[in-house]
Amino acid sequence: MDKLKKVLKIVGLVVALAIVAFIAYGFYINWQIKSGNLVKANNRWYTKAEWDQYLRTPNQQYVEIPAINTPEEVYTKFREALLKNDFEGALNEMRPERREAYREAFKDQERLDKLIKTMPEKIENINIKGNSGVYQWDKKDGYFHGIYFEKGAKGIWKIDSI
Repeated sequence: MDKLKKVLKIVGLVVALAIVAFIAYGFYINWQIKSGNLVKANNRWYTKAEWDQYLRTPNQQYVEIPAINTPEEVYTKFREALLKNDFEGALNEMRPERREAYREAFKDQERLDKLIKTMPEKIENINIKGNSGVYQWDKKDGYFHGIYFEKGAKGIWKIDSI
């Protein structure tokens, strides 16, 4: 009988340790998700390294990422910043790799004044496909001009070009 009690104690201890380990693993996974080290997209879980590689892989043009903001909000902030001559604020609404070119373009006061004068006050009906969007408007110069938006990996829309 003592032998049976000893075996049951050992089995009980092993089961208890397995349950504790399972609960600890659940907390660890939850922490990984909250810290951004695990990402769920396209019904699959990715580690941060796998996700970064996935985003760098050619032909991965559309990944369903919930949007944090809208192109309309981005445009409104961009336009308001330009009207206040807050060029850095306007540049913050653009994709990082485009900022330097626009920083230089904003130095041309004549070109900047023309852009501000012709920019629509409000934009709506943006044509969005996947992670890209475009708004076209008529500057009354015989051409339609576009504001191009792109949603980044974190779901944040930015202006690609205007």
